[in-house]
Amino acid sequence: MSECKLSGKATLITGGASGIGRQIALTFARNGSDIAILDLDDRRCPEVILEIESKYGRRGLFVSCDISDYEKVSSACDKAINKFGKIDNLVCAAGYGSKVAIENMEISEWKKAIDINLNGTFYVIRSLVNHMLDNGKGNIIIIGSATVETGSGGGLHYAAAKTAQYGIMKGLSYELLSRGIRTNIITPHIIDTPMLRKRYPDDPDTNAMLAKRTPIGRIGNPEDIANAALFLASDDSGYICGADIVADGGAIHYLH
Repeated sequence: MSECKLSGKATLITGGASGIGRQIALTFARNGSDIAILDLDDRRCPEVILEIESKYGRRGLFVSCDISDYEKVSSACDKAINKFGKIDNLVCAAGYGSKVAIENMEISEWKKAIDINLNGTFYVIRSLVNHMLDNGKGNIIIIGSATVETGSGGGLHYAAAKTAQYGIMKGLSYELLSRGIRTNIITPHIIDTPMLRKRYPDDPDTNAMLAKRTPIGRIGNPEDIANAALFLASDDSGYICGADIVADGGAIHYLH
């Protein structure tokens, strides 16, 4: 096994049951971190925890949690701290979007995207920030989206919430960096996740079209984002603060 970049660390991940969040959980566990996952997927999350524990020998914790509910998030974070004794890294990977035109968007659909992407991000950070401040250190990584630049990809509600996540990252960097907490954001574009496949079927013609839209010539995979997150969570990135790590295969510049 290669060097464990996160040996002795504990990480809490929202949305860790599938897609980018799942791959981050496994990548971090492979690199030595204990993992707590907050998610509502009672079917897939236990499978991820089993792999973390049996394959990588790390401690795992799954808390079924609606991250749009602050009280439930706060309770879930307390459970993670009690199990591991600390949380070193927080990865906000939970996300929700749908391709609904503004003229057809129900208010409930708008609220759902804001609750999960924006409020959920704030709630989990708010629930852990005092713990990190007490420890004098911490690392917050937000999984954003290229929709901030392109406007496409998940609907107006998704674009609005993801843009606000960028503001959270900048505000946290301003407030917390001098107190030992680094905050950065990763901006993916076309990544092969269940969210992508809700819009685009996994067939040769569709995949060729998506690859053509990406200058690097292929669809991104969750490992691409997990490797960027690993870098941000490790000491290798100790001087990187308040940054937007664009991992999009060159798509944003191409589309502009």
